[in-house]
Amino acid sequence: MKKSSAKVLLASAIALTLVWFAANFPYGAYLDGMAYRMYASYGNDVLLPFAFYFGLCALEVFIPALHSWKRKAIIAFLIPFTLELLQPLWRRGIGLDVMSADHLGLGTAFDPLDFLAYALGVFLAALTEQKLFARLSFWS
Repeated sequence: MKKSSAKVLLASAIALTLVWFAANFPYGAYLDGMAYRMYASYGNDVLLPFAFYFGLCALEVFIPALHSWKRKAIIAFLIPFTLELLQPLWRRGIGLDVMSADHLGLGTAFDPLDFLAYALGVFLAALTEQKLFARLSFWS
């Protein structure tokens, strides 16, 4: 297997697994109290930007401009950031109901703390790539 194929497979697997987990984890069955409130409010806001980042890692094999971790981090942050800012438009139903932030698991209520959660998710993804995966021979 080529180095680039291994990177695409691993990065895609991480991204798709996190998206699946964010959409299907029944946290109400396992968490209660503060853990329930924190995960229900911010869990997907951390997981999905992490997934977006690794989706971009998979794409960097085909789009060399994405090779810089900084570019991937900015894009992975701007996706949920933009959706968060557009939430009031979806709530009012101004024709943007084809896909909403809620369809992506990012909710429907504006919460400025979501921006911190998005930043945390992107930071953790970049840290994971730079400190953990950079050691893998096929990653660089």
